[in-house]
Amino acid sequence: MQPVSTQNPLIQRARQEVLFLAGPLIDRCVEAAVTSLQEAECGGRTVALRMQLGDAWLALTRHRQGLGAAFPARVEQAINQALEAARAAPVHSGRAPLGHDELTLLEHAEVARFVEASRLQQAVLPRVEAPLSRLDSLMSTALGLPVVRADLNPLRPDVLCQALLALLDEQPVEAEWRTHWVRHLTPSFAQELGQLYEAVARLLAEQGVEEARYRLKLGDGAAGPGAAGAALPAAEPARATGGTGESASPVAAGRAQAQRPLHPRMSDLAQARPAVPQALMREFLYQPQWVAERDEPLPAGYYEAVEQQQQRLAGAPAVAYDEAAATQAHARARMQAVVDRPARPVRLERPLPPQPWGELASPKARTRTLMALKARATWISQALGLDAVRTLVGQVAGDARVLAPVREAFVAMEPALLRLAMREPRFFGDEQHPARQLIERVAQRSFKYNDEYADEFEQFMAPVRQAVRALDGLSQAQPQDYARQLQALEDGWRQQDQGETEAREHGLRSIQFAQQRQALADKVAWEFSLRSDLDSVPAAVADFLYQDWSLVIAHAQLTDARGQLDPGGYLAVVSDLLWSVKREAVLKEPARAFEVLPEVLRTLRRGLDLLGKDPEDAQTFFDVLMRYHDPVLRLRRVRSARDAQASGQGALTGISAAVPLESDAIPLGRPTPRAAEQPWLGRRELVLAGFDDEPGDSGRDSLHSQLPSLPVPIEAQALERPPGGEEGQAPVPRAAPVAARADTSAAAAPPPLPAAPAESAPQAQERARAQLARLRTGDWVDLKARGEWRRAQLHWCSDNGALFMFISHGGQPHSMTRRSCEKLLLARKLRPVEAGAVVDRALRELDEVAPAA
Repeated sequence: MQPVSTQNPLIQRARQEVLFLAGPLIDRCVEAAVTSLQEAECGGRTVALRMQLGDAWLALTRHRQGLGAAFPARVEQAINQALEAARAAPVHSGRAPLGHDELTLLEHAEVARFVEASRLQQAVLPRVEAPLSRLDSLMSTALGLPVVRADLNPLRPDVLCQALLALLDEQPVEAEWRTHWVRHLTPSFAQELGQLYEAVARLLAEQGVEEARYRLKLGDGAAGPGAAGAALPAAEPARATGGTGESASPVAAGRAQAQRPLHPRMSDLAQARPAVPQALMREFLYQPQWVAERDEPLPAGYYEAVEQQQQRLAGAPAVAYDEAAATQAHARARMQAVVDRPARPVRLERPLPPQPWGELASPKARTRTLMALKARATWISQALGLDAVRTLVGQVAGDARVLAPVREAFVAMEPALLRLAMREPRFFGDEQHPARQLIERVAQRSFKYNDEYADEFEQFMAPVRQAVRALDGLSQAQPQDYARQLQALEDGWRQQDQGETEAREHGLRSIQFAQQRQALADKVAWEFSLRSDLDSVPAAVADFLYQDWSLVIAHAQLTDARGQLDPGGYLAVVSDLLWSVKREAVLKEPARAFEVLPEVLRTLRRGLDLLGKDPEDAQTFFDVLMRYHDPVLRLRRVRSARDAQASGQGALTGISAAVPLESDAIPLGRPTPRAAEQPWLGRRELVLAGFDDEPGDSGRDSLHSQLPSLPVPIEAQALERPPGGEEGQAPVPRAAPVAARADTSAAAAPPPLPAAPAESAPQAQERARAQLARLRTGDWVDLKARGEWRRAQLHWCSDNGALFMFISHGGQPHSMTRRSCEKLLLARKLRPVEAGAVVDRALRELDEVAPAA
C-alpha cells in the first residue's frame, strides 16, 4: 500500500480551513448550549438541579470568550498529533493482537474520561455520517492512499471530540458543571461538525481531489488468483470470474477495459514529444508497486524507433530566439499595470533568453539530451520516467500563476531532471524528493512578487538561476545536490525575511495588543453596567464609560508592571464622575463638587492621554460634560455675585441673580454595553499596524472616522448613494472626517470600476463578500496602496473576521476593516491571487483517459 503522505499542500490547506472555522464554530456551540441550559433550568424538577444548571450556564457564559480563543489551538494540536500518528501508521489497517507489555491499568479518572469521550462520539457520529463518509474518501486521496482509510483521517470525529473535551477539562469549574456543558454542547457540536466536514470536503473537491475507493473485504472462499475480480462491481459476475457472459453491455465492457492495467507502446516511448497516455503516466507516478509488477526491459524495436527520431530531429532546423520581438513585448508589458499584464507564454519548444541561460536556452539542445538518455535507457520505467519529466516540466512551464522568468528557470532545469530520472524514474511522484521540493519551494517563494521587472524580483531570481546552472553543470546530479541548492536558497530567503520580521511583528503586536485590550475593556464595560450608581446617568456619560473609559482602565491594567489593583486611580474616579453628572445630588453638596470636579477632569484627561486618544476627539465628551457641570458652576457664580453686591461692590453684569438655570434637556437612560466588533487603536497603533495608507486603500479612514463617535460601532456606518445616483448604482461609504483632515490636498480617489452590465449592485457586493470569506491566512493578493500595486500576503485576521492585516514586500503591514476590504474588492484595488501547489497541480492534470489500443 502507498505510504501515508501528510505534507501534501492540500492537507495543510484543509487543516488551515478547519482552524479558521474552529473559533466561530465553538462560539456558536456555546451560545446554543447556554440557551439549552437555560431552558433546562426552567424545567428542572428540583431546586438543587435548577441551581446547578443556572450556575453551569453562568460559568459557561463567563468562559465563552476564552473557549473561543483557545479552541483553535487545541484543534491544531489534535490534528498535528493525528497526522503524526498517520505517518507512523502500518500499511495495513488491521491491528495485531495486544501483547502483555501493552496492557496497563487505567485510573478511575481516565476511565471516566474515556466513557465521556465515547458518549460524545456516539452522539456525534450518526449526525455526521454522510459528510464524514465523503470526507474520508477525499482525505485518503489527499494522503496519497489508493483506498479509503477512515482511521487515518486527521479530522475524524474522535480527534475533534478529544480536542473539545481537553479544552473543557482545562476550565477551572466544578465537575458537575462540566458534565452539563458536554451534554448540552453535544447537539450543536454535532451539527457544526457536519457543516465543517461539508466545507472541507467542498474545498478538497474544488482543488480537484478525487474520492478514493473503498476496499472490499473478501470472504475466505474468495482468496486465490481469481480474487482480483472481486474489485469489480457486483453487476458483472461473469467478468469477475473470468467468463464472457452474454449479458455484458458495451458500457460494462468499457469499464472492464478501463480497469485493465495500461501498458505503453514502444513506439510511444521513443517519441521526443510524450505520446504515452497520461493516465498511464499517472499510475506510474502514484503507484509504488508499478515498477515491481510491470517493469520490463526495453525491446530492440524501441531502440530502432529512438534512432529514427534522433535522425529526424538532427535534420530539423533550430528555432532562434527573436531578440527584437522579445524587446518589444517587454516594452509593452512595462507600460501596463502589473495586474493587467497577460501571462507571458513559456513553452518547452520555444527558446529561452540566451543571455541568462546559454546552451540551456535552446529547445533543440534540451531535446537532444532527452533522446540521448532515451537511447541509454534499458527499462520501460526509465523511458517512462523521462516522459514524465518532460510532461510535468511542460505543464509547470504553462502555469500562468507563476511569473515567466521562474517558469523559464524550470524549463532550463529540464536536462538535469532528465538525468536524475534515469536513476530515479518516479521521483516526481514523491513529494519529499529534494528535486520536487526545489521546484515547489521556488514557485511558492515567487508568489511573493508580482512584477518580473522589479529590482526585488531580480534579486530573487539571480540565486535561482545560479542554482539551476550549478545543477546542469553536474554530469549526474544526486538528490543531495538538489537538497544542497535548496538549502542555500532557503538560507538566503531566511536572511531576507529576518529584515522584514521587525516591521511585521511590530504591527502584529500592536493590533493583537489592541484586541487584548478591547476584550478586557468589554469585560470592564459589562461590570460598569451592573453598578447601582449608573441609574439616572446621562446616556452620553454611560457611553463614555462603556467605550472610552473602559479602554483606559484596560490599557492601564495591561501595561502596569507593579501589579496594582487600580493603576492610575482610573477605576476609583468613576464614582465621582457619576455623582458629578447628577444635578440634584450635586446642588445639594456644591462644596464637594468644587473639590471633586478639578481632580475628576485631570484624571480623565490623563487617562485619555495614556490611551493615546486625540485631544480634539476627547474634547467632544468634555464639552458634553460641561453641560452637566454647568448648574453648580453657575450657582457658584451667582453666589459670588451676591457676595460682591452685599459687600458694596455692585452687581456683576452678565450674571443672573436668579436660581441656577436648568441645563439643556438631554435624554437620560441606561444604555446596554455592546461588545466591540473590532478593537480601538490609537494613532501610533494605527501607523504601526498599517492603517496609514491613502484613504480608501487600507481602511484607515473607516476605522479612524469612528474614533470620536461614542455610540456607533464601525460596521454600523451607513452607505449612501452618491448625489444623482440611480437606484441600481452601488452605494459608497460616507466621507471620513479624519481622512479629510489628514490630507485635504490629496486628489480624489478614482471611482470604482462600474459593475458588469449583467451584475447588479447587490450582486457585486455579494461577490465581494464571498471573495473576502474565501481568504485565509497565507493567501496572496494584489493590493493597490499609495498608487502602487503591491503583492501582499494575508498575515492575520481577527477571530470575528472584522480586521485583516496584509504584509507586502519589506514587511510593510497593510491593515483594514472588513468594510474596507469589501470596498477595495468592489473597486478592484484588492484582487485575490490564485496560488497553491504547482507540482501537485501539474500531477492532478494527468487525468487524460488512455486511448483505445
